[in-house]
This record gives sequence, structure tokens and C-alpha cells, in this order.
Amino acid sequence: MVSRTLKSLIKLFAAVGVAAGLTACGGSDSSSDYSYAYIQFYNASPNGATVTMREVDGDDLGSAQFGDTTSLISADSGDLELEFIRTDSDDQEILLEEMTVNLSTGYKTLIVLSGDFSQPEFIEYKFERESLDDHFRLFVTSMMVDESQYDFYLAEDGDPFEAANYLGTVSYQELSEMTFWDPDDDSDDFDSGEYTIYLTEPGSTDVVFESQTLDFTYDTEYVLAIRDISGAIQAGMSVDTILNSSYVTNITDVDADAQYRIYNSTESTSPLTVTFGGNDGEEDTEFTLSAGELSDFTEIKYGDYRVTVQTEDGSATALTNKLITLNQGESKAIMIYEADGKLAAATFVESGLPQSYDKTVNFINLVSDFDNIDFYLVRSDETIDTADYYTMNLELAESSTLVLPSDYYEIIAVYEDENDEQVLLDRTALYGFTEEENYIVTVEPADTATGYEINVLY
Repeated sequence: MVSRTLKSLIKLFAAVGVAAGLTACGGSDSSSDYSYAYIQFYNASPNGATVTMREVDGDDLGSAQFGDTTSLISADSGDLELEFIRTDSDDQEILLEEMTVNLSTGYKTLIVLSGDFSQPEFIEYKFERESLDDHFRLFVTSMMVDESQYDFYLAEDGDPFEAANYLGTVSYQELSEMTFWDPDDDSDDFDSGEYTIYLTEPGSTDVVFESQTLDFTYDTEYVLAIRDISGAIQAGMSVDTILNSSYVTNITDVDADAQYRIYNSTESTSPLTVTFGGNDGEEDTEFTLSAGELSDFTEIKYGDYRVTVQTEDGSATALTNKLITLNQGESKAIMIYEADGKLAAATFVESGLPQSYDKTVNFINLVSDFDNIDFYLVRSDETIDTADYYTMNLELAESSTLVLPSDYYEIIAVYEDENDEQVLLDRTALYGFTEEENYIVTVEPADTATGYEINVLY
């Protein structure tokens, strides 16, 4: 292997987000010569774990969850021996792959993990970087596990599909550079600006995916990866935009449905009636939840909804016209609780990460008596002082998220009194976060010795 000293992680672009388009800060290298080789890792396995890329017998080069990348790394040219690992619940490293890549000055090497995680595939792509001015280059690939192909269309300024330009068929694990249909005299590359992506089945004109209007602002190479959806919502597809930072923009189909589920944390002996009201002309959705009941996921068109919750016997003041916003491809949990005789609701978005190996757990305080509740996840050889996983100082209706290795944990909820002493609210026996589920952990009032209890929902 060629001897080298890896340079510091380079972020040529800082944050990239979607808000009516792709936005970022920073810009491309303005020089006419890229003086290093570049490497980046992207994780597209929808049932996998967080994966770390590192030099064999050398430095860690970054980790990536599903739908995420490492930062862009600069290095000298030559062979680089890599290994890819995950860490299990016993903190043991599991080797997934070893490979040698040949880095070339001025070129970017993109390593992509794709396919079923039980038989992971690590694919190497390589392209030359160019100095661009008011233009960008566009590469597209499909990482759908079913190996689907798609016809790729691009329209200017949010034009409809009928005005879109067909750029080619995107095949599984093949990285295709698209060609601009209207090149300038000084460049064959795409003009910077706003575009809309459309995908169809090969040879069809029925659109299966439409993006928002996206702003391709930066003078660089964009890589678009069509991928599966994971986590709470598992049907459909998304498109990831990979630039030269560790932040990946996820593009959702503008027509994708949302979903929600509702939990009744009250102790009311009278069931709750929940009414979801949509836009004018839409029928309301109504259902009933008993105390401690979690509804199934309900699929619904994205949009803004008014929610009313009331007890059948009127024992608590109703919650009326609570605004619940459900965006495209979003799964939201709605937690109904009672405080001072009034019904209220707390919401949070559930994770889109795979739950096969690592578990995404949402914690929420539904106790109105305390505003500084701490949760500890304590394994059999730990105490709360040595626990690796915990979340602190949750106020009423405040939620937080932890990503845990699949394992057994005792869940302990405490608060600190005015003397900064910890007071136990509740603790569970060892609980196995071992299923492929999106877990929710609550602490709420209950008829127990302490007056409170922890509940694990999924």
C-alpha cells in the first residue's frame, strides 16, 4: 500500500437541505486543478446497521447510517486498503468487507453499500472532478433492493411532466452521468437552477415519483441515489442527493402519503374519542381509544389536519382543533395526555432508519408533576452511573431519541428534587429491544406505589 497521511476531513459543502429545493452553503473548488484524490462512503442498505469505513490497521474514515454518507476525505493517490465494520450489542466489531481501492488525483471514489444487509454489496464508483462555473454535473443510480429500473426525466423550473426531458434509463447499481439537453456554447454541463425530477417505469409515461422543485445551486457533481424507504414507513421510494459533505438531502415524492398512530396515556375510565378533520370537502376520521391503548398506523394523505379529542363522559376538558401537520412520507406519533384536568397532545416524527440491528427509541415525559425527568437504559452489567445510553431533563410533553444496539435493558426513570437528589419514578425488568419495531418509551401517571409507570410501546 502506498504510504500516505490522510488529510483532515474536508467539507466542501456544509449543510444541504430541502426547502422548496436543494440548498447548501459553501461552493465548489474554484481552482482548475484538484490536487488530491477524494473518497466518500454512502450507506444504501435499507435493513442494515451503522457502518464504519476505515483503513486496514489505520484510521477511522467515518461512519454512515442508512441514507447517509461520511464526509469527503482527501488523500494522496495510490492504493488504499479499506475495511467496513459494524459494532454489535457486545461492542464487538464485525467485519463486513475488505477491499482495496486505487485513488487517483483529481478523481472522487464513492463506495456504496447496497442490497440486503445479510449479503452486503460494496460497489466502487469513480469519476473525475471538474472545475465548473454556473453549471453542475448529474449522476444517477438506483439502489432499490428489488433491482428496479426507472426512466429519469428532468424538467426546468417546476414544469409538468409533459414538458420534462427524458435523460435515460437508470439501472440497479449502475452510475450513469446524464447529458444536458440544452448545452451552452461554453459548457455541455447542466445550467445551475431549478428543476423537477420525474421517474417512470421503463417505457411508461405514468409518473411513479415526482420531486419538489429543486434548486441545483452549486457548481459541482451531484449524485442522486434512488433507494428504498425503511423504518416506520416501508413502502415507496426516496431519492438521496450526495454532495461533498456528510449531510445527505432526502427527496420525497410530492404525492407520498403520510401515516400516524395515537396513544391514550390518560387514566380516564371513559374512552377517548379522536376526530381527525381534513380540508373542506374531506370526510372526518373518527375512532375511540381506551386508556393505555395505542392505535395501529393509519395511512392518510399528507396535509394539515385539525384534531379534536374528548372523553365520552366529559370528565376532562376537550382538546379542540389541535393542528397536526403530516408531510409527505412522514410517520408521526400523537401522544394524548391529561394535565390539570385538560386533554393535550404531544407529537414527534418517528424514525425512517432500519430497525434490524440498531433500535431507534423515542422517549417522552407525559408526567405534568416534573419537568426534569431522566431516562437511563441500563444493561445487566451496568448501573445508572455507568450506563452508556440515557436521555436527560425531559420536560412535560418533551421527547428525545436514542439509537441503541439490539439488546436487553432495564429502563429507569428518575427526577432530581430541590436538593439535586435523584428520586425513582419507575423501573422495568430487563426489556429486550430486539424486534424490528419503532419503539416508544413513556413515563406517565399510574396507580402504582410511586404513582408513575414506564410503558414501552411498539
